Amino acid sequence: MTSPIDARRRRIQWVRQAVVRAALALAAASGGMTAPLFAQGLESAVGDFWTAGSAEEIDRAVERILALDPGIEPLWPLVRAGGAYDADAPRGRQVLSRRNPDGVEYRTIAWIPSEYDPAQRYPVRVYLHGGVSRPRRDEAAWWRNQERYARDDAIVLFPESWGETMWWQASQIENLAGVVNDLKRTYNVDENQVHLLGVSDGGTGAFYHAFKAPTPWAGFVSFNGHPAVLASPSTAADGQMHVANLRNKPFFAVNGGQDRLYPISSVVPFLQLFVNAGVYVEFRPRPEAGHNMQWWDEESPRVDAFIVAQTRRPLPDRLVWETESAERFNRAHWLVITELGRVEGESDFDDFNEIASSPPSVPIGFNQLGLLEGGGIVLIDVLAGSIAEAAGVRAGDVLVGVNGRAVATVDDLREAVQAPRDGPGLDVEVEREGERLAFVLTPPDDVPAGPARTAFPRPDPTGRVQLTRNGNEILVATRGVRRYTLLLSPEQFDFLQPIRVTTNDVLSFEGVVEPDPAVLLRWAARDRDRTMLFGAELDIEVPAP
Repeated sequence: MTSPIDARRRRIQWVRQAVVRAALALAAASGGMTAPLFAQGLESAVGDFWTAGSAEEIDRAVERILALDPGIEPLWPLVRAGGAYDADAPRGRQVLSRRNPDGVEYRTIAWIPSEYDPAQRYPVRVYLHGGVSRPRRDEAAWWRNQERYARDDAIVLFPESWGETMWWQASQIENLAGVVNDLKRTYNVDENQVHLLGVSDGGTGAFYHAFKAPTPWAGFVSFNGHPAVLASPSTAADGQMHVANLRNKPFFAVNGGQDRLYPISSVVPFLQLFVNAGVYVEFRPRPEAGHNMQWWDEESPRVDAFIVAQTRRPLPDRLVWETESAERFNRAHWLVITELGRVEGESDFDDFNEIASSPPSVPIGFNQLGLLEGGGIVLIDVLAGSIAEAAGVRAGDVLVGVNGRAVATVDDLREAVQAPRDGPGLDVEVEREGERLAFVLTPPDDVPAGPARTAFPRPDPTGRVQLTRNGNEILVATRGVRRYTLLLSPEQFDFLQPIRVTTNDVLSFEGVVEPDPAVLLRWAARDRDRTMLFGAELDIEVPAP
C-alpha cells in the first residue's frame, strides 16, 4: 500500500517531470516553432493570463494559451508559478473600484503595507462594516478609524455595502470574490491566509459567506453579529442557510452581554447548534459590553492568534456541502453539486436545524424592596411561584445576608448576588420577628423545556454531499443529489494511478483520468488561485443500488 508520504513524493515528481518532458514536447506542439520560441510564447501568454483584468481579457488570454496547444506538462508549472509583481505598486491607503457584471460599481478602501515587498506573499483581512440597510454613502467612511486596523504584515480591505446590495446577497458574494481577485493582479497575496471579518451587520455577513461561499476564505470572524438575522424573511438573504456547510471553516465570535440588539443570551443557542453540528467556534463573550468594539484592545491579540493559526487548506481531504440550487451556491473547493433530486439508496443526514429551548426561567422573587432607616432591606413583596417563596421566604422578612455577605443596601445586595459561590443555589439570611433564619434559594429541577424551534427556514428541497479522500480513493455520501462533479488536482491525487469513487457504498467510478489544459485554465480563470489548481473534472452520476 502506498503511504501518504510516498504518494506526495509521486505528485511532486509528476510536476517536476512535467518540466523535463515539456522540453521534449515543445517542438512537436509548436508546429515547427523552435522550442525556445515556443517556451517564450507560452510563458508570455500565461503572464498575460495572470495580469488580465476583465472577463474578456481573461478569455482572450486563455484562447491564446490553448492556441499554442501546449499540453498539461509545460503549462502546469507556469500557471502554478503565477504572475510577476511590480515593486513600485502603490502603498498606503488606496481607493479601489470595480463593477459586477450587472454594471453596479463597488468601492473598497485598501491599506497596503508601507514596506510592501512583491517577493513576499501577504495575508489579507477583509472587514465588513455594519449598518448595511442605509442608503449608499457618498464618502468612503463606511468603517470608521480604518487606520487603526492597518498592519505592516497584511493587506487590509474595507469594501462597501448598502441597502440595495447587502452582505447577505449574491451580489456581495460576487463582489468580495472580485475584490480579492483584482487585488491579486497587483499584489502578491497569500491565497491561503485571506480572512473575512465583520462587525454588526458585517459580522452577520461573515456567517452568510460561510454558509454560501466559503471556498476563498481561511476563516471567519464575527464582532457583534448574529446568524439569526439570516433566518428572518425581512432580511431578504439570498438562498437557504445550511448549518453543515459551516464545518468547512473555523469561526471566531465576540458578543456583548449588554448588547441591546444581539445579546450573548440570544446568540449562544445558535453557536451551540453549530458546535453540535461539528463546527469549530471560538467564542469570546463580553458580559459587560454593548453593541460596540470598546473591547478591541483586549481581544485583538486573540483575534490575531486565531487568524495566524487558521491557514486555509485549498484541497481539503474532507468536505460537506448542501445547497438548494445546482446553478448557484453549489460549490465548496473541489466539489460541485450539478443536479438535485432523490435517488434510491441515498444516505440520511442530521439536518442540524433545531434549537433546543431552554427551560423557562423561574424568578428569585424579591419583587419589591424597601430600605430601613437603620440599614437593612425589607422584602415588601415575594412573588408567587418564585424560588424565594418555594424556599420559605415571606413578605416582611428583612434581608441581612446573601452568599455569606452582610447586606444593608441595594448595592450590597447586587455585589453579593454576583459574587462567586461555593455551590449551587443562593444562600440568604433573613430576620423574622426577631429570629434569624437561613434559606437556600435553588431553582427547581423539574421545570420542563419548551419545544425545539427551527433555526433557519428551508422551504425548498436541498441536496447534500459529504466526502472523504484517502489517497486516490474518495468515499462519498449523498442525499437529494443526482449528479456532482469532482475537480481533481495532481497535487492531491496521483494521476498515474486509478482513481476510485464510491457513492453511498456503490462504486461509481474507477479509472485513470487524463489531465486537460482547458480544465486547468477554466478553473484558474475563475479562482485566480495559484494554490488551488485542477487538472481534470470527474462527473459522477449518483448510482442506485
